[in-house]
Amino acid sequence: MKYFLIVLFLCTTIEAQTILPTQIDKQIIGFTFNEDFSQARKISQEQINKNPNSPKYYYYMINAKILEYYQKVAELAPEKREEGRKKLNREIIKYCEGVVQKFEDASLNTENKFYFSTIYGYLARVYGVDGSWWSAFRTGLKAKNLAEEVIKANSNFYDAYLVIGMLNYYSDRLSGVAGFIAGALGFSGDREKGLSQLRLAYEKGSLTFGQSAQTLIEVYSSLEDNETAAIPVFENFLMQFPENKRTLNAFCLELMSVWEFKKVESIIKADNRNLVSEYVKARFYDMRAEGDNAIKFGEAAVENEREQPRGGVSASRYIVVYNAWLDGDNVRIRKHYAELNERSLENFNLAKKYERENKWLRELTSLIAKDKSVAEFEAFTKTSPDFKNLNDLADQHNYLMGSFYYKNNLFDKAETWFKKSVTSKNERLRNTAVKHLLEIYLKATVDKSKAKYLADVINDIDNDRLSYRARDLEKKYNL
Repeated sequence: MKYFLIVLFLCTTIEAQTILPTQIDKQIIGFTFNEDFSQARKISQEQINKNPNSPKYYYYMINAKILEYYQKVAELAPEKREEGRKKLNREIIKYCEGVVQKFEDASLNTENKFYFSTIYGYLARVYGVDGSWWSAFRTGLKAKNLAEEVIKANSNFYDAYLVIGMLNYYSDRLSGVAGFIAGALGFSGDREKGLSQLRLAYEKGSLTFGQSAQTLIEVYSSLEDNETAAIPVFENFLMQFPENKRTLNAFCLELMSVWEFKKVESIIKADNRNLVSEYVKARFYDMRAEGDNAIKFGEAAVENEREQPRGGVSASRYIVVYNAWLDGDNVRIRKHYAELNERSLENFNLAKKYERENKWLRELTSLIAKDKSVAEFEAFTKTSPDFKNLNDLADQHNYLMGSFYYKNNLFDKAETWFKKSVTSKNERLRNTAVKHLLEIYLKATVDKSKAKYLADVINDIDNDRLSYRARDLEKKYNL
């Protein structure tokens, strides 16, 4: 009996040990998340050839293929993007289905069951991208069941929470046909639980740091507009994978959205691999009112369209035209004017119509971007034009004033300015004001009636990002 208990204890201890990546695994992970996909695929295939009866290196191969897919789609010309996306997605589906067929009846240990559960998770995701929702959730259910078996066998296998967390979070956000199918298959979703599970994989997992970090970045930055939560994840990811161009540029844009220009300046100065895109540099210099550099990098972005983040080329054209207008460079304006999109044309015409007010707002923007002191900022604001009846320009003024005080943690003053645009007819500027009030009420503690009013405003706004963040407001103030 004593011998049996010792053996049982040793088996349990071995099974509960944390699984660490081997040196070969670390090489593949490094190549994958530093976006050297050909090397990642090469080493993965070599290991598949050596270990054909394990799903492990198929897991690494699929991860590299999916990330490479995103890069290839982003580099396609806009008119070819939809067709290219479908073609590339079908290629990944075909590969994943082959792997699933190979191992679905295999007897797998806990580690290999984890890899296989994540492969199912990857397949569910690409089915979703393809719009094949029934297949996506049936496959997701298999992924979830396998991941739960892994956790039951080894409670320290925190990486398995990645798949479960993704399924819980994303299911909660679905509506329409996808939401109906998810509900029919038992995926009711749970945002808070999903986020908690994703963070568990991110903070305690040993194999999936790259995947869990990028998932949290997508959730916080793209789906919930929560820069406060996103920025530390960006920083941790880029410390491990500094050559990930896509994430680095997204990080720079995120930093500029919260006026952290000193950090962006440091990144640009240290960029000896030329990873920072021309669009990011153009936007950086434009917001600091450094027109010559804004034009230089804006035109470079237009010339190097494939390397820019989505929307970067259109924004760069406007940066060039606007700064050329400030310089009186009509030749450069004529060169790019015809290619401006509708929103850029509206902004440019507004700038010309209200030239004095627009130039003053540009200077105000540069003061925030250059991290000027409260005294310098407030001295300049005394020269403000009258924005009372100028609608969009008034909302821009409110946003910039609120942003400066928010950045400097002067929340009472920030709140005063943002509240002025809550009823704006400009949907984008209204939502921006509401989003900042939401951040203030979550960071500070205000009267419950203010939180209730903001929650009601958000409830009337058709904006998923605000609606999901509002759940945190409702929880904090017990609304």
